Amino acid sequence: MWPWAQLLGFNLYWWLAVTWQQAAPLLLLLGLHLLCSPDARGDLRLWPLALAGCLLDGLLWRLGLFQFSHGFPLWLGLLWLGFAMTLGQGLRWLLALPRWQQGLLGMVGGAGSYVAGAAMGSVHLSWGIGISAFTLALIWMWWLPLLLWVMVKLEGEPR
Repeated sequence: MWPWAQLLGFNLYWWLAVTWQQAAPLLLLLGLHLLCSPDARGDLRLWPLALAGCLLDGLLWRLGLFQFSHGFPLWLGLLWLGFAMTLGQGLRWLLALPRWQQGLLGMVGGAGSYVAGAAMGSVHLSWGIGISAFTLALIWMWWLPLLLWVMVKLEGEPR
């Protein structure tokens, strides 16, 4: 039951991050997650994935793929923290899929989240919706399987 609750909770977390763009409610929800998690220690081990995601988004921001109204936002870094823990909990089922299916889901879900964020006004896709979505789909085609592979390496022994 927890993985499904966590996955649904992340969707709320994503929506709050994108619409409010405030750190305080996100920090509160991260704390609540760690308090309720059956494996908070394992969740904390995955935070380097959030750093990797922030570095990738920072690079894409510097390259001009997307823009934010006030520089690189803190809420996006916190969103990456929530996503890293979601990989270890609510999205763990992705590990059973072949890499090509992980890549396909990354293309749709990863690129789709940026496109949805642009539609909600939290990010501006500078290269236009078509080129930006295509570029993000290509990146997420390999990024999600890579994050899952690194997650397994960070965890060490299986849960």
